[in-house]
Amino acid sequence: MGPQIPRGMAAFAVQAVPAVPAVQALAGASAESIEDLAASSRAAQYLLMAASSLSGTAPEGDALDAPAVAPAAARVTRPPTDPIDLAAAAALYAEVTTTGDPTTLARLLAGRLRAATPVEAAAASVALHAMMPDHPGAVAALARLVRSADPLARAIAQTVAPAAPPAPGTPAPTAAPTPPAPPAPTRSRAAVSTTVHGTFAMLGDTGSRWYIPGAPLHDHLEARVGRNLYDGPGFFTWSGQYSDSARRAAGDALVAWTSAATDADTLDVVYAHSHGGTVALNAASVGQRIRVLVLIHAPAVERMPGQWATIRRAVDRVIVLRTRFDLVVLADTLASRLRPPRSRTTFAQTDLPHELVDPTPSQVDAPIDLFSHDYFLRVPTWERERLADLVRRQSSSSA
Repeated sequence: MGPQIPRGMAAFAVQAVPAVPAVQALAGASAESIEDLAASSRAAQYLLMAASSLSGTAPEGDALDAPAVAPAAARVTRPPTDPIDLAAAAALYAEVTTTGDPTTLARLLAGRLRAATPVEAAAASVALHAMMPDHPGAVAALARLVRSADPLARAIAQTVAPAAPPAPGTPAPTAAPTPPAPPAPTRSRAAVSTTVHGTFAMLGDTGSRWYIPGAPLHDHLEARVGRNLYDGPGFFTWSGQYSDSARRAAGDALVAWTSAATDADTLDVVYAHSHGGTVALNAASVGQRIRVLVLIHAPAVERMPGQWATIRRAVDRVIVLRTRFDLVVLADTLASRLRPPRSRTTFAQTDLPHELVDPTPSQVDAPIDLFSHDYFLRVPTWERERLADLVRRQSSSSA
């Protein structure tokens, strides 16, 4: 018999998250891994329920069957931030499921702002701030969690923290020094491939410098897909700031970088992670030609029909690599309801025809990977999924 979910968390893990009972059958799983999985599942629930309340629609269909919550309004009572244990959380979750009451959801979120697992606390903070932007407990929690030692918790908190007022007593931020201008790329006659990193705060520790020549994934892509992956000085970077304006500027910068890096007017393969995917699509929306665009854990930012039409003409083939319950993308979609343009977790085939790689629980190393924002930045993932072969096939068919 496989390990059981620890008694202290069983009520909420099982009642709140239908996916978690299956973990009980995982032979050899440690109590810690089960606890992390349950916490990640609860985190996804918080984000989805808050998004449901803010949008007035049911959460997206593949997302853990989170219950719909009635629209939040000014009448929602500001809840206290006294911590609650899992039994109390399970009772509040059951009440939300039955009533769809946003006040009850706010009570649940406020009680988990200091959950033992930082990922759960970060999701509760983001969700409560989105529902009640002036809630001091949520603001203080965000200020704490953007400095968390847990990279995923930091990334979740960062999606909302730029728009949150500073917590009382927080020192005023100092202006960051202006970075030196990057060197010009070495020019090639033929089309080149490139990487596009995401928001720096979202990258986390694992694989955070994946896009730099000499990094394990960069070397794997260069060796297994194509030697034209740019690996010299002046490789493409952008500010990494979490704002739509920064991503628009980065799209223009990618167009300019392409002109400096190659005599061709086309990029061969673009590997873009997180909002780096938004940057690449921004470049395509102003006509930058791309043969194969690989979107890695990228949120689907809303665009006008004319922009999608331009992108479809500019990009020959698209591959979307995603995990089912990517907590950073879920948090980003929630944050975008407060700071347009809005985003979704999935790209519509009508907007952006693509080949989707979307592993099921049985196809990942461990169930916790379904919540990851860097699963497809790992060389073992690329090897197991034969992703280099997929990119080569798409590149051949676009030639």
